[in-house]
Amino acid sequence: MVRIDLLLSGLTACIALIGYLPLQAYLDPFARYFFPAALLLAAYLQFRGRPLPPRVLTPASILLFFFLASQFSLSRLVPVTADLLVVFLGVRLLGERIGRNYLQAFALSLFCLAASSLYEISAVFLVYIFSLLILVAVALVLLTFHAQDPATVLPGREAKMVLTVAALMPVASLPLLLLLFFVLPRTQYPMWNFLNGPAGKKTGLSDTVQPGSAPAVSEVKGVVLRAVTPKVPEQKLYWRAVVLNAFKKDAWVREPVAGDAPSVAKGDAVLQEIYPERSATSYLPALNVTRAVSDLRNEGASDGTFVSRRPLDKKVRYRAESVLADTLRTRHIERDFYLRLPEQVSERMRALGRELARTGRSTEEKMTALEAFFRDQRLRYANTDLPVGEDPLGAFLFDKKRGNCEYFASCYALLLRLAGVPSRLVGGYRGGTYNDIGGYYLVTEDMAHVWVEAYLDGVGWRMVDPSAWALGTVRGSQARGISMYLDMVGFYWDQAVVTYDLDKQLALVRNAGSKARNLHLPTSFGRGGLLALLAVVPLLLWILWRRRRPATVEARLLRRMLRQLAKRYPGEISGNEGLFELSARLHDRHLARFAAVYGSAVYHDRPLSRVEAAELEQIVREVSQDRP
Repeated sequence: MVRIDLLLSGLTACIALIGYLPLQAYLDPFARYFFPAALLLAAYLQFRGRPLPPRVLTPASILLFFFLASQFSLSRLVPVTADLLVVFLGVRLLGERIGRNYLQAFALSLFCLAASSLYEISAVFLVYIFSLLILVAVALVLLTFHAQDPATVLPGREAKMVLTVAALMPVASLPLLLLLFFVLPRTQYPMWNFLNGPAGKKTGLSDTVQPGSAPAVSEVKGVVLRAVTPKVPEQKLYWRAVVLNAFKKDAWVREPVAGDAPSVAKGDAVLQEIYPERSATSYLPALNVTRAVSDLRNEGASDGTFVSRRPLDKKVRYRAESVLADTLRTRHIERDFYLRLPEQVSERMRALGRELARTGRSTEEKMTALEAFFRDQRLRYANTDLPVGEDPLGAFLFDKKRGNCEYFASCYALLLRLAGVPSRLVGGYRGGTYNDIGGYYLVTEDMAHVWVEAYLDGVGWRMVDPSAWALGTVRGSQARGISMYLDMVGFYWDQAVVTYDLDKQLALVRNAGSKARNLHLPTSFGRGGLLALLAVVPLLLWILWRRRRPATVEARLLRRMLRQLAKRYPGEISGNEGLFELSARLHDRHLARFAAVYGSAVYHDRPLSRVEAAELEQIVREVSQDRP
């Protein structure tokens, strides 16, 4: 024989555990340990047959809510909500075993499991949710027996049949569940992208620049970062990420330089709070020129490049301090290092470099002459039909005369080195769409850009963007209308989730512990005062519970009306009469109007409409103001 109430209680405990387990690693210590303690206490109370009554659980829930809600902030929206869900689930297990409480426990367990997906989602999540579906389906079937008679006892064979049929119901949804699991969770690209074959290179930040490696570059408009910062001039919207200073065969790459002195950018600081998207690289972009990066462990180099010490495989946040300058001052550099050439340089490129290096020209004169040459060539900016082959840079300058930023920057920097001017490439992003509503810049992959820094003796590294001399303008994306609002909603959601991590969790616990140790009762507050306080608190909670407001609008309005009538007619309101009987006895015009409106709805088994409720509110106010 199987008792339905015991079986249903066991299933409820398992369902609650499934909701709690995937979330427990992300909970604050209080919620993390509160739930198992509540689960054990619920098992003991169930064994003794003495669940906690609502008059105890309701005040306790209110106190717990205010305790956890006191930690609420925009950056802790998700953590605090998760703590509340788990704590309320534990409280619900301590209550009476009735149908409503069972359903609330099932719903809270489902919400807890859903909250865990905000932190991390993996194949284990599929196991949790499928187990939860099976157990809830079985529990709902048992709940129908429990609703008829909580003391129902089923024979073993009949109980086995009921459980088997109930467990098989969610199995039919398994194919759809598997499909949704692999399709829905946080895809980085549209699900139909696998149908499109590769189309050469794609826009985006790279730590290697090799013009001529692909005939076309397809634009990818995925979000790179959002940066909360005031508006800056359009011509200063360069986001510095990586410096490429050496060659590996014909490709620009990054190599460490031991002899460079630290670079310094002078000017007023611009602060940014940056939320990058997940990325395969560890570079931390910020407005050019980056002076410092904080709130994320990183390593800075002398050339203004900052690299995260951990992969950016999850959403993070960091703060950056930048100077909107076009010159990086430095005392000395490894000059020979920045004059190295690739393995193969065409003769016409060498000839142009020798022409620039004529005796008597200063570095600035060489740069001016090279700019004039670029402009005279009438080069066009393009991402398709790009030069390829053995000499892509020569083909770009002298033949096709079309290319993207990699061609412009690589040609300019290589010609500077051929002319004896140290140079390097800087990779990052150009432009940004400013969301005036949210107060942040949106930077996308199609804004990826490469420019040049040339070294001038006594001055430092000077920024030059050869792509600005192209006939075709570099296109930038602009968000307008509803897209700005949608992006802002997504960004604020990221802010709520991203800024929470285990380090902050532990820091909060340490601060709370430190403050708790420093708390001292006043010297005049003796043991008697403490006992009095402990006695008064339950009394106040009991008074509040006794004076709780009615649950419905109708009951609340009726109670207010009777209270005003008791003041108007002292000793005349007994509370045992019907509303119309009381109106006929008192002959009060306000009460007559109230009874007519109230009775037309409540006594005909329908709730009050908004208009009727507003009219009754007005009548109650008139009674309070019209004293006999």
